[in-house]
Amino acid sequence: MWSWSDVVTPWDVKQYAYCPLIPWIARAYGVREPETLGMAWGREERASRLRRLEGLGLEPPLRFDVQLYSPRLRMAGVADAVAGERRLTVVEVKAFARRRFDHFRAQLMAYALLCEECLGPTRAALLVLGDRVRAWDVTRDALSEAERLALRVRQALESERPPPAQPGPKCAGCWYRRFCPNW
Repeated sequence: MWSWSDVVTPWDVKQYAYCPLIPWIARAYGVREPETLGMAWGREERASRLRRLEGLGLEPPLRFDVQLYSPRLRMAGVADAVAGERRLTVVEVKAFARRRFDHFRAQLMAYALLCEECLGPTRAALLVLGDRVRAWDVTRDALSEAERLALRVRQALESERPPPAQPGPKCAGCWYRRFCPNW
C-alpha cells in the first residue's frame, strides 16, 4: 500500500523543474497554492481539450485520466491521456499556450516514464498547450533523463533542508514565496 505523501508525482517534477523550492515547500509545510480563477477555468476547459484529442488521429484506444504507479520508482500520477495498444503515446493537456514550457515537458516526460514502467513501450509524448500541440519521441535517453530528475526531486523532498534555488523574476508572482527561504 502506498500514500501520496510517500511518492514523487509528475506535479512534483514539474514544479521542481520550474523552481526546486516549490515541491519542497509543499511537502515540508503541507501547503498547496489555492485554486485561482484561471486554474478553475483551465480545469473546465481541460475537458473540452481532452475531447478534442479524439480528432488528432491518435492510435486507439484513447484512455483518459490513466492512473499510474511504479513501486520501483516510488512514483505515481494520473496521466491526462494515453493512446495506443502496443506503441503508446502519453498526453498532457494544458488549457493555455505559454512561451516557456520546459517544466511542462519535464512533467510530460515523468508521465512517459510512468507509462513505460506501468503499461509498456511508450514511443511518443504530446503536450497540448491551448490550441498548439508539441510532440517528442520517447527515447531511452529521455526516459533516463526523466528518471534522474525524479531521483533529484525525491532527494529534495526527503531532505530536511531546502534545495538550492536562484531567486529570479518569476519569484515576484509566486504564491509559495511567503514560505520561501530565498524571499
